[in-house]
Amino acid sequence: MIYDARASKGGTILQFTQIALEQRRRGITVVAVLSLIVAMLAVPAFATHYQASLEGSEFQIDDDANLKVDADPDATLDWANVTEVRRQDEPTGTGDNSYKGGVKEDTSCPQETTGSIPNNKSDLLSFGAYEEEGGAGDAGFLHLFWSRVNNPSGTTLMDFEFNQSEVGCAVGPNFQRTEDDILLEYSIDQGGARADITIRRWTADGAWGAATALSAQDATGTINSSVIPAAESDGLITAGSLSARTFGEATIDLDAIFDDTKCESFGSAMLKSRASDSFTSQLKDFIAPVPISLTNCGQVIIRKETIPDGATATFGYTKTFGTDPASTNTFSLQDGGSKTYDGVLFGTGYTVDETTVLDEWEFTSVDCSASSGVAADITGSVVTFDIDDADDVLDCTYTNTQLTGSVLVHKVDDAGALLAGAGFTLTPGDVAMTESDDGVFCTDGLFLGDYTVTESTVPPGYTGGDPQNVTVDSASTCAERLATEGELPDLTFTNNPVPGTVTITKVDDADPANALDGAGFTLYVDDDPNGVWDDVNETTVAKAEQLTVGGETTFTEVAQGFYCAVESTTPSGYETADPQCFEITVGTTPKGPTIELTFVDVRLHKVIVIVCHEGTNTLAESTVTNGSGELQTLVASDLEAELCALDGFGGKGHGEKQLTVDVGSDAHN
Repeated sequence: MIYDARASKGGTILQFTQIALEQRRRGITVVAVLSLIVAMLAVPAFATHYQASLEGSEFQIDDDANLKVDADPDATLDWANVTEVRRQDEPTGTGDNSYKGGVKEDTSCPQETTGSIPNNKSDLLSFGAYEEEGGAGDAGFLHLFWSRVNNPSGTTLMDFEFNQSEVGCAVGPNFQRTEDDILLEYSIDQGGARADITIRRWTADGAWGAATALSAQDATGTINSSVIPAAESDGLITAGSLSARTFGEATIDLDAIFDDTKCESFGSAMLKSRASDSFTSQLKDFIAPVPISLTNCGQVIIRKETIPDGATATFGYTKTFGTDPASTNTFSLQDGGSKTYDGVLFGTGYTVDETTVLDEWEFTSVDCSASSGVAADITGSVVTFDIDDADDVLDCTYTNTQLTGSVLVHKVDDAGALLAGAGFTLTPGDVAMTESDDGVFCTDGLFLGDYTVTESTVPPGYTGGDPQNVTVDSASTCAERLATEGELPDLTFTNNPVPGTVTITKVDDADPANALDGAGFTLYVDDDPNGVWDDVNETTVAKAEQLTVGGETTFTEVAQGFYCAVESTTPSGYETADPQCFEITVGTTPKGPTIELTFVDVRLHKVIVIVCHEGTNTLAESTVTNGSGELQTLVASDLEAELCALDGFGGKGHGEKQLTVDVGSDAHN
């Protein structure tokens, strides 16, 4: 059997006739061809009602136009199960609006009137539009329908106008026209089933340009040859039925409408009827514009986040997608910033890549979960995607993390030796530094920037160091730095021992002892710290003389070291106490060490000699010697008799006499 694919899936008689003529030219008899036709017609047709659907579309455009979804493995959409933009015309009659007589398609803002459209002159009933999303690299499809009150004689003419502007004309129903607005002409000859669809564009000269026919691969349209019951009209009517040739539908491949080098957007659509198939014939009825969103461009949004927040570093990006208006393929962002491209032309295999990352930063991630209608393929920092629908939005956030460094601190005493027991805090962040060894502190994971190090814990007995500033300007870890012998610290904190206090108490040898005022004490450096005062060689004064008040004096701010306290001024009548030597060491409290010394001054004695004439109990002047000292005894006194009456050593004649005086311990009490 000879089989021609053009006659499959419900071909028309016209197609079969064309096949017969072709076969005749090839020498096959007409009888044989007609036999073939009869045989083929006997084979059950495969869903002839949706033969008009465009390849790639899932929308059913039926040979016998209707609104219901018919069984079809390839087309699953029809007006009954989509949500289209729809508008009903005003009811037929005196209130029905239409164009004023004489206005034509080239009239920029045609005026309207009411009640002038007879029922037999393409009185419109309704208008609908639906956009079907395309596949990869496909702009998708625009589906249109119209319905009218009656089937007039002659050619069916419908004009669909799409405007970029959404600003209405000062008069009439139309929107203001802009260059490249679109007019789709839908024409079906009397008795025909398929529409011829042409496209015109509004020119800068203020008129519609020449018509361009759309091929059968780019556009298709049909009219109903059967009655459509109200129940199958998807609400176009509520009772009765739509007569034959009063409902039509069409599909246009948007690739045929859009210029793939430009971003075009149409915000409104309307339906019109004309008096005849002449383009210059006058306009008749209209259905006022409905808002639509028809565009061949998507959107790309690239956002920038950094860890930590607030970084001022600049990151560079490279894109490969085209835009209208044209844009450069590189851009840069800082933390919190974004780059939005609203006019991204349809295309496949587009990429965005983060191509410039500063040395102190590293790429962390890119998240495109906020995208809509776009399945992004992410490999490292490269995002690959398609933009093939007006609703496509690629929305990606790039995150970069700043590399981290470390701060190394040494804690030493006044001799430069590492000192344990301290604690340090880093700000901002109030990070407690880690002590890796006595006096060695290191903390890493710090973002590059400026920090302040504060000694939060001071070793007992030492003074704390003032806060110091440090800048982390390169990547490093504590493990790396501590493993390097002789690694110099970023900061060194030197603690001096807290000065000591020396309190001296001065008393006499009485029991109980008496506090002595006016005693002077001086602190000398003990150059040879053996606990013995050397008044010849140890002459360096550490603290100048201070006098006792209330029996006490206190030396403050005495630095660590060896000292001797010397009684440099002794009150009259007392023996000078011996010096005392001591050491000021590092204390165990924040106040420092305290030395308490007590000096006891022994009271001195006076020996008074009185010489009397024993017989008369009168004073006798005599000379008394004590070593090299000499004094004269009392020779006259009001107490002469009383003094001479005191017990004494009598029976002594003139001349030198030897007496011994023993000042015993009892004399000190």
